[in-house]
Amino acid sequence: MAYSKDLRRLVLDFVAKGGGKAEAARRFGVTRSRVHVWLKQPPDYKPGKPGPKQSRKYDQEALRAEVEANPNALLRELAVSRGVSINSISCALKRMGIVRKKRHRRKSTQT
Repeated sequence: MAYSKDLRRLVLDFVAKGGGKAEAARRFGVTRSRVHVWLKQPPDYKPGKPGPKQSRKYDQEALRAEVEANPNALLRELAVSRGVSINSISCALKRMGIVRKKRHRRKSTQT
């Protein structure tokens, strides 16, 4: 849950005027650790956007091309070639709509 800028300002002003950190936490209904975090941040701090902070380690189009070129490749092999975890390759393939269907083909029994 995000706290409002006004609440943050009230807590920081209270502590700056000599109030205790624990007392500020009790009085304003935030945790003590949140008060400590706010005190460490610069006064003009603006929270960033949620979500991944780094770009992906692999190119999705290159992954798609490799899977089309070698459809029998194991997830483990794809992960090792890109230096990522098996789970990340699995999730990427699901996002791209590439799923592996296991179908057993029956041999015809015509004689």
